[in-house]
Amino acid sequence: MDRMSPDRHDPYHLDIIDMLGVESSDDLAQWTQAWGRARYPMAAVRGIRVFPGRAARQRAESEEFAATDLRGLSDVVPISNDPLMLQALHTRSCRQEKSPEASRYVFPLHAAGEVRYAFDITLPGSAGAHRIAELADMAQAYFSRLASLETDPLTRLRTRRVFQSHVDASLRAWVQSDRAYYLAVLDIDRFKRINDTFGHLYGDEILVHFSNLMRRTFRSRDLLYRFGGEEFVLIYSVEPETAGAVPLERFRAAVESYAFPGVRTVTVSAGYAAITDLTTPAATLVDRADDAVYYAKEHGRNQVRCWEVLRDEGRIVSKDLGKDVTLF
Repeated sequence: MDRMSPDRHDPYHLDIIDMLGVESSDDLAQWTQAWGRARYPMAAVRGIRVFPGRAARQRAESEEFAATDLRGLSDVVPISNDPLMLQALHTRSCRQEKSPEASRYVFPLHAAGEVRYAFDITLPGSAGAHRIAELADMAQAYFSRLASLETDPLTRLRTRRVFQSHVDASLRAWVQSDRAYYLAVLDIDRFKRINDTFGHLYGDEILVHFSNLMRRTFRSRDLLYRFGGEEFVLIYSVEPETAGAVPLERFRAAVESYAFPGVRTVTVSAGYAAITDLTTPAATLVDRADDAVYYAKEHGRNQVRCWEVLRDEGRIVSKDLGKDVTLF
């Protein structure tokens, strides 16, 4: 049968058509795991988020990869002593091993040179093996397309396109975990002056270095976005006993001490708000954090401000949007 003209009466191909209705790369990863468990109820199916490079080395000195569950709720642990998994991650391709009793398949989903997810499926015998290989190819092709739409080409951070669904996912995670969640807005100070003085090429280079600092400073599980221009948004979590300002202050100090090419010193103002209510719209959270950033810029720049503290002190007035408002 021509793979480009599937038989729509075949349940497998109906599943693939359903896959093409998934609208974000993260949702596609969740769909792929659900597909494996539904299609092969007797199989062992595991999906993981993969953190390459520094994210792994921070947690195990010589490891090249680390992983957590798809939702990012479990601890990040190194991937080691699993040759088949490591082979799949290194080659970015579906790998398999067979025995008389079972067949194991491992395939990654990657974009922009970085493996983001991996799936581990062990089947009794070899039934359905060709379907898994076909799924791996199709899922990777579609994942690449979705990821390219979600990634800012300059900074390689996520864009506003997937922000809403990520906020919803973080809220769900907050209910099920023992971590405290926050949303922050980061704004590079006097960025227009930098562009006007040094030119837009220097401005673009600052944005690249700034986004790289974000990746190095914040945790692998945190969600980083470029909203446009010099404005960035971050969804992050800390232990309940840790103040929400701690990661932001660490990043603010890292930016201030970093030698940006040509410009040398750059600073950032940050505002953040707590995610404490599942009914709070994403637009409201951004609006709160943005108010805190505006206050920081109006009162000296290069500082971190908390919306709740400013509200309680009467320094800003809440202007929350209605509960039914969304960003997009």
